[in-house]
Amino acid sequence: MDAATTTRRTKNLTSEERQLIVTNLLKTSENGRLKRRAIAAVAAECSYVAYSRKYLSGRRREDHARALERLRSVDATARTTFRSAAAACGMAHATLFRKMKRGSLRSHTSHVKPLLNEANKTARLQFFLSRINKDTMLFDDMLNAVHVDEKIFYVTEPKRRFLLLPDEHAPTRKMCRKRFITRVMFLAAVGRPRYDKEKQQVFDGKVGIWAFVERVVAQRSSSRRPAGTIITKEVSVNKTKYRDMLTSNLLPTLHERWPTNEPLVIQQDNAPAHIAPEDSGFLDAAAQCGHAIRLKCQPPNSPDLNVLDLGLFNSIQAIKKKKSTRTIDELIEAVTDAFWEVPSRTVNAAFLSLQCSMDECIIHAGDNEFKPRHMSKARLEREGRLPFRSAARREPSRSSPHHLFSR
Repeated sequence: MDAATTTRRTKNLTSEERQLIVTNLLKTSENGRLKRRAIAAVAAECSYVAYSRKYLSGRRREDHARALERLRSVDATARTTFRSAAAACGMAHATLFRKMKRGSLRSHTSHVKPLLNEANKTARLQFFLSRINKDTMLFDDMLNAVHVDEKIFYVTEPKRRFLLLPDEHAPTRKMCRKRFITRVMFLAAVGRPRYDKEKQQVFDGKVGIWAFVERVVAQRSSSRRPAGTIITKEVSVNKTKYRDMLTSNLLPTLHERWPTNEPLVIQQDNAPAHIAPEDSGFLDAAAQCGHAIRLKCQPPNSPDLNVLDLGLFNSIQAIKKKKSTRTIDELIEAVTDAFWEVPSRTVNAAFLSLQCSMDECIIHAGDNEFKPRHMSKARLEREGRLPFRSAARREPSRSSPHHLFSR
């Protein structure tokens, strides 16, 4: 094969070839303007053309549109795997997998959501309306709200995923029983980050995270420590433990870290271990705190109305997984460090996601059967166009109770 043929089949030109093309184009130009058909003439002269015939070789791809349409008549529970779906539409499972890679199919993970009755939907709509400015139809800035929620963190997980090189040895993890993995319940509290007029952060929004544990004396000796050693032990959460956590940890931290003296609202869910908003023990402790603080429950069966459940707990879990823990003390340290390592922009994005979730709930008449809206918050933040408040729906859904919107 000669050099000219080899040069024609190269996809990219060399520097000498590009210089030759530019020189020939300059020769055919007059006063900086190319003559008509000059580019085609120079291209034919240099013969730097990539043949497209070789890309059209081979047989055409088989059309599986009709086979894929058969999936519409098959129940979703009967096509949860590639093999079951391939058997339903009559094609090989490898072919079906390639179809998904090309975009003909999509994989969907279904999560169980709380069942809402009409009273729950009405309570959700009333909660949304209390957060909307009727004049501007913008959601509240939520600067006076503190969201609290609990989450269980485990020392380790039975199943972990690692990205390894082909010649790397897979890590081996062993334990006596997978059913009895050490776990600890944590209470986290966050507020909305605050910024000044120059958009400089003055408060990161993170109040604190605390573990439901107690320090006790070991009754028996073990291979790790003798009897009488002070150890950390997890405790079961009830109303008494929850009230003590709020009065002993949350309220003093709010008094210390909260940047303003404005009235605060602590939003919690309706878990059985939570105290009522009119609990006398909490009200007495809040009165001595120095802030006007009141407790408020979010609508029943509505975990999507708490920013901690809208991505913050997942962010903490992702950072915590980077550290190896074996004991309760190591777990508490890892979770606490992970909480403070979460960027403040993630906290602010969670509050914007909450506003979008409330807007979608209004559109769906208070129901939770919707897909969270994608706002491209990271791109808007890079461009300096990230809104602090999102706009609410200006008209209620046809299936929404209209008497709620007439107030």
